[in-house]
Amino acid sequence: MSTDGRLAGLLACVALSLGLPVTADAQPAPLAFTACRPTQVFVSTAGLQCATLNVPFDRADPSVGDIALSVQRVPASAPRVGVIVLLAGGPGQPALPAFEGFLAPLAHDPALRSYELVAFDQRGTGQSGGLLCPGGEEAPKGLTPYFGACGAALGATRGFYTSQESVEDLNALREALGGTPLSLFAVSYGTRVAGMYAREHPQGMARMVLDSAVPTTGPDPLSLARLHALRRVLNEGICGAGACRSFSKDVYADLTRLVTLLHRHPLHTHIYNGHGRLRPASVTEVGVLHLLYRIDLSLGMRELAPAAIAAAAHGDAAPLAQLTHSLQAEGTGSSALPGTGAASDDGSPGDGPLAAEAPASASGDSDVLFAATACVEDQLPWSPESAPGGRDDTLRDWLASLPAGATAPFAPATAVADSPLPLCLDWPATPAAPPSPTGVSATPTLILSGDQDLRTPYEQALTIAATYSDATLLRVPDVGHSTVTDDQTGCARGAMIAFLTSGQAPASCPASNEPQALPLPPASLDKIQPLLSHSRLVGRVAAAAAITLEELWGQIELSSGGGLQGGFWRLSGTKLIAHDLVDVRGVAISGSASLRSAVAHFTVHGQLNGTLTQRKQTVTGRLGGTPVHMHLVET
Repeated sequence: MSTDGRLAGLLACVALSLGLPVTADAQPAPLAFTACRPTQVFVSTAGLQCATLNVPFDRADPSVGDIALSVQRVPASAPRVGVIVLLAGGPGQPALPAFEGFLAPLAHDPALRSYELVAFDQRGTGQSGGLLCPGGEEAPKGLTPYFGACGAALGATRGFYTSQESVEDLNALREALGGTPLSLFAVSYGTRVAGMYAREHPQGMARMVLDSAVPTTGPDPLSLARLHALRRVLNEGICGAGACRSFSKDVYADLTRLVTLLHRHPLHTHIYNGHGRLRPASVTEVGVLHLLYRIDLSLGMRELAPAAIAAAAHGDAAPLAQLTHSLQAEGTGSSALPGTGAASDDGSPGDGPLAAEAPASASGDSDVLFAATACVEDQLPWSPESAPGGRDDTLRDWLASLPAGATAPFAPATAVADSPLPLCLDWPATPAAPPSPTGVSATPTLILSGDQDLRTPYEQALTIAATYSDATLLRVPDVGHSTVTDDQTGCARGAMIAFLTSGQAPASCPASNEPQALPLPPASLDKIQPLLSHSRLVGRVAAAAAITLEELWGQIELSSGGGLQGGFWRLSGTKLIAHDLVDVRGVAISGSASLRSAVAHFTVHGQLNGTLTQRKQTVTGRLGGTPVHMHLVET
């Protein structure tokens, strides 16, 4: 499609979002909830209802028109005592898929039966006039000019997608729900909107839970808090309790050594690609930083990355190239754009399968909305009202003014490359967003902070907690970003429910019993410690099969990849397919797994033949005629 065609399509999206009649009365009418249509539902949820809330697109000039916000709820099944609203991450992440996949199903919890559970897609996301840049899959090839063109296509309307507008949309929702003070469950960027709302509309608040909190003033553009937390997260978090002792004395020191090498030149190696072919690959400084910025969203990546980093620092770049190359290979869609936190989409609660009827476009993050918010609200080196033509010089001068080592161990240019700055360089001049409210909020608040979260690290949570006079900070061990869904013990989820319903929270959460880091697979069977078995060979093959499956599931958030020693795997819809996957010579695995049913069937061939069935973390089957029973590491 031509650039003109793409921009015409974008303008059409904006026109559609503005095509609703103007609301004469500023006071929102009560919402009329009805049964959801199939095209509105991503995850089938008992009791789910849908409604539309029309709010002014431009509150200073209501004649411009309304924008329709898509709202969902599960009504209280007992006399209603409160309303709990989910605010998702981003900016740019729709809340409704997460609501259906996580919060709405909790309506059956005895503690929540008296609460109405509600969510809405933020304006410009999902089913609330979602902004898309047509042909967006090409964006990373020309990030700066492409998004500059998209911003220009939005015209003056690009100034109406700020966090402040979301705050006022949330207040309109509260009024349309009857004016009951809200209890908010906010995740990542959603915590910024929640914090602003608590300060501007304190009468509309009951209490709130901030999961993976960000400051109300917006993030710094280079995410320096992440970089400063790297040593602690790697050495004390992921590698704590001796988890990395078998392959590294100090993973952060290994990272520093590796990055020093990469300052001079990439490391070249060969890896098996997603078609099982041995191909050249490189490890770059930007690729390593991009990987590190993903590990707090993926337990599997946290388990695999430290050993791969240590190996690369000492001359074996292939395991790390396998991880970083797969990220680059998938980096043709929105999740690859720096700063979006997608893949997540940015730690959203819930990741259930999408219904076939739901439009896929309504479930993905909007990178245009991300830019429309971040490029006028983040603490950028330039004013959003400045002309794009002078921003390169401003950025250069700003980087030169940074203290020496501010982005260590990475070079400043590397930190820039994996930040929102390139996306905003050409974003058209736009009026600055209103100043974010500051000061101390009296709203009772629980802050959940994952000990292995780099995106919103614990050190940042301490600072944020000081801005609430009635705050409880709960540090959750062995957990990354979005604690409620990343915590395998269920403690964070229980704390969220308890605080929203009673104002109480546990004093601490237990650590998981799973290893936080895994060593690299041995190259051959004779170097493997066998699992308990009557046969040493069976024990070794079983151990090799378990290692291969753990490596496979650790990379599942990527779309495809190769084994360390051969073969490949790929995702096809909701099915995972492995073909002659080899991480340990002499043991190849083929088969498939249903991501919906969490059941997998594999065949093993090589030194021994056999079949294995995996249900969750338990693997049973027969190898060489001998029964085996194994438990995999949680990934």
